[in-house]
Amino acid sequence: MFIEPRPDLIAPNPGGADDPLGESVLDRELPAVRVFVPRDVRVVIGRGQDPTREVRLDRCRADAIPVHRRVSGGGAVVLAPGMVVVALRLPPGGHDADRLFGQVNAVLAPAVADCCGVLPRCRGHGDLALTDADGQERKILGASLRQNAQLAAYLGVFLVEDAVPLMEAYLAHPSREPGYRAGRGHRAFCTHLGAHGATAPALIAALARRLAAGVPDRGCPVR
Repeated sequence: MFIEPRPDLIAPNPGGADDPLGESVLDRELPAVRVFVPRDVRVVIGRGQDPTREVRLDRCRADAIPVHRRVSGGGAVVLAPGMVVVALRLPPGGHDADRLFGQVNAVLAPAVADCCGVLPRCRGHGDLALTDADGQERKILGASLRQNAQLAAYLGVFLVEDAVPLMEAYLAHPSREPGYRAGRGHRAFCTHLGAHGATAPALIAALARRLAAGVPDRGCPVR
């Protein structure tokens, strides 16, 4: 059993079928797929992260923004209205995280293309990125996984509206980053699908259509 090492800083997940982090998919009595827009602003760190390193805690306290620790790994994120969260319960993937990320992204990337007319590339560990007019690859989705012998839980966050001001306010530069980030700050590294014509309802509808067909055995290659 995981014991929270910083209960003075980390708020517990409220839980329930509509939990704000998407972790309800871990419960086999609840739906295995959730796609939703967060109702409010929250900061979420990865299972093994130190909140004092990853989060601007002073700003979170000042603005009454709760900081949570998710059950899966990955980096710190802001969840907020204007984003779309994808949470999936999947068969275990033999602890090959990149294979599972690739399989999920093989569904999510075409859904983005349905909305924007542009197919994103798989980058890093579970990211999806678009190449902007300046030739730079910028992230539109970050993701994490939790696996055990019974299941794998996927949690991904699409940036639909511009979330960079929230990232700059509440997140420090990450302690670990994918190679393609190349030290860039939040503004230079991230973009949002709204800049490419997408809306949250349109993306949710496209994701629902694509996810209804299931997650394929073959994945989206990281390039």
